[in-house]
Amino acid sequence: MTAPASRRGSADDVYALLRKRITLGVYGPNFRLKELSLSEELGISRTPIRAAFQRLEQDGFINAVPNRGVIVAPWTDRDNDEVFDLRIQLESHGAALAAERRDDEHLASLQQLNAEMGQLITGGSEDFRSDMQDINRRFHEAVVRAACSPRLAQMVQGLLSTRRVTGAFFFYSDDEFAESLEDHQAITRAIERQNAALARTLMESHIRVTWERLQNQRKAAVRADAQAANDQ
Repeated sequence: MTAPASRRGSADDVYALLRKRITLGVYGPNFRLKELSLSEELGISRTPIRAAFQRLEQDGFINAVPNRGVIVAPWTDRDNDEVFDLRIQLESHGAALAAERRDDEHLASLQQLNAEMGQLITGGSEDFRSDMQDINRRFHEAVVRAACSPRLAQMVQGLLSTRRVTGAFFFYSDDEFAESLEDHQAITRAIERQNAALARTLMESHIRVTWERLQNQRKAAVRADAQAANDQ
C-alpha cells in the first residue's frame, strides 16, 4: 500500500501523519506498519516513529501483536457511521436541553472555549491539530453538561472518546477550521437565547457536516492510493 511521503520529523508530526492515514483509510484494518519502511519514506530515524507508535496504541489506532508487529486496529465504515449517527441523535438532544437548562456558568464556559479556539486558529501552536481536537471535544462536552443530564453526559462521553471519528480535525482545511468555530458560536448563541429548536438543528447539522467530510476524505484517500498503486 502506498501513501504520500512527508519529510516532517518530530514524534508529534509522525503521529499526526499516521493518524490521518489511518483515519482516512489509507492504512486499512490489520495493515502492518513497519518502522524501517516509514523511516526510509520519511527520511528520519526510528526514534520518533516508535514514540508515535506508542501514542497511537494508547489512542486505540494500532495494536502491537506478538509475531506480527504493529498493525492497524480493526475499524470499519459501519463503525464510523454508527458512532456519528448516535452522536447526531444524542448531542442534538443535548443541545436542545442545554438551551432550556443552562445557567450563566455554562454559557461562560462555552464562550471561553470559543475564544480559545479562535485564538488557536489565529495564532497556531506547536501541535495545532491535536490542540484543536482537544478544544472541540471540550466544547461538545460543555454543551452536554449544560443539558444537566448525567445519563446523557455519560453516553456522549463514551462516543467522544472514540478517537477514530472525533479526530476529523486532522484533515481539515483552514476554511473548515473557521467554519467549525462559526458553528460553535452559532450553537452557543442559540443556547444563550434559550432557542431549543434552533440549538438542536444547529448541532445536528454541525456533526452531520463533519461526518460527510470524513466520508468524502476517506473515499478520496482510498482512490488516490489505488491510483498510485496502478501507476507503479
